[in-house]
Amino acid sequence: MTKYNVGIIGCGDIGFLFDHKKRIEGALTHFRAFENSRHFNVKAVSEKRINIGKIIEKNHKLPAYTDYRKMLNENEFDVISVATNDESHAEILNELIKYKPKLVFCEKPLAMNSADVKETVKLFKKNKIHLQVNYTRRFLDEFSEIGNIIKSGKLGDIESATFYYSRGLIHNASHYLDLVNWYFGENKNYIVKISEKEGLSKDDKTVSFNMKYSNGTEVRFIGLNPTKLSFAEIDLVGTKGRIRVNYKNEIEKYKVTENKIYNGYKIYKLTECKPVRFSSALPNAVDNIYKTLEGKEELDSPAENSLKIFELINRIKERPICRI
Repeated sequence: MTKYNVGIIGCGDIGFLFDHKKRIEGALTHFRAFENSRHFNVKAVSEKRINIGKIIEKNHKLPAYTDYRKMLNENEFDVISVATNDESHAEILNELIKYKPKLVFCEKPLAMNSADVKETVKLFKKNKIHLQVNYTRRFLDEFSEIGNIIKSGKLGDIESATFYYSRGLIHNASHYLDLVNWYFGENKNYIVKISEKEGLSKDDKTVSFNMKYSNGTEVRFIGLNPTKLSFAEIDLVGTKGRIRVNYKNEIEKYKVTENKIYNGYKIYKLTECKPVRFSSALPNAVDNIYKTLEGKEELDSPAENSLKIFELINRIKERPICRI
């Protein structure tokens, strides 16, 4: 069995810390997802914060570099995982080209603007290096199932899709923009920008906006002020049913049934409520990476999807704010 060598750049929250001192099924970080896979060998990591590097060296017996370039020059990797801050991605990805890995797995976004994303995707394609982006819900069976339910018509006509988010149009809303493209296709029609709030950086505002598809589906993004409060909900309302992802990360499914109080009218009735297993996302992503390297699957979240996301982000940004 082929075992691929992995290098990890960035060992912060999503790189390493979310799993530190935790014992859960699955993984919440790049480090544990690759470490737990029998198909990969984590060979070295890079992290600027010396105290985190020392924890990894002591507990996992791995070399921890403070400079990712030194790590790359002293080791050979089949797969390189990038889990650094958003603004650093473009520079690191372009640097990785010369080291010729087979595949790079990068946290979203690939860059902070569409021009850099386009150039990065072009370079990786030219050099025949696979590039996977961590849009988490692409790796979760629960969200694949929602897509299948929508496409099957079980919800009827989707009249409204509402998304609550915070911490930037690029940083967090891009997860949901990817879902919108996945579930409903690319929007070429009506967009109205309602407001702007602060994001994680001056270049990444949190934007509230509405979109409308030619088939009548209305999509609303409601942006909240950036805090450590985790609040992100999705509400998909159809003529035959409804699916809601609530604040506890549970998927609620509803069907249309008779209203027992008002004869002749109907209501949505809750039929199922199941938690989303977010700890399975990164292990599923790693499994998909292995199968792609073995020629058995295509990438679930290829870099090309980011081009479509940024096309939509650009259209949203270009709109003037429509005061209500």
